[in-house]
Amino acid sequence: MIGIDFPKIEFQLFGLELLEPMALITNSMLGLIALFFAHKTSKFKSKSPFYKYWKFFFFFFGIGVLLGGIGHTFYNQLGIYGKIQGWLLGPLTIYFAERAMVSVHWQPSKIKILNKLAIVKLIIVYTIFVILLMVSSDSKLSTQPFLPIAINTIIGLIGFVGILGFKYTNKLSAKFNYFWFGVLVLMPTALIFLLKINIHLWFDKNDFSHLIFCLGITYFYLGVNALDKGLKQKKQ
Repeated sequence: MIGIDFPKIEFQLFGLELLEPMALITNSMLGLIALFFAHKTSKFKSKSPFYKYWKFFFFFFGIGVLLGGIGHTFYNQLGIYGKIQGWLLGPLTIYFAERAMVSVHWQPSKIKILNKLAIVKLIIVYTIFVILLMVSSDSKLSTQPFLPIAINTIIGLIGFVGILGFKYTNKLSAKFNYFWFGVLVLMPTALIFLLKINIHLWFDKNDFSHLIFCLGITYFYLGVNALDKGLKQKKQ
């Protein structure tokens, strides 16, 4: 079904009226995968900010997604406040991915400019987010404030991870192809979300997007891991 969302699946557990069991399952799967990648990245011995920022990306992405799953399923109990916690981590997560990719640029002047751009963008998206929380009607409060976060994610991943990753593939190392390819993998999620492409009542646009994100962030980790291995080989 395209353009229309299915009604939320309702179920009971321990006397609680809960929603969207698949959201909890797919969010948990994606969140745990991200936290696993954060754990693996934290073991890298390199002090480069590139690995540090990717570790932060995977960690905060994982926490945000797990909170998002809780917010979906326990919406009747937590209301919009259950979703806000996960939303708040979204722009920060993308900011860490941006800082990671910028940190390995070969021109110090470009690093300064791109870092300032990332900070300004972060401030703007949080400002718009807060404004929408304040002015959105009750019927749109659970979706409208998420739009600037989704748009920021698209801009950050394409502009910083995708484009810079492609440039670095030619300039620095072929191993950076994992990053821009991961972005290509993730691009359909924007259409799935915006066009409301829902395959089945038990597999809606959110579940579909989460599975694609599992693959996309896996490519990011493969890139980080491949670069770390290449660094170790050079030292040997």
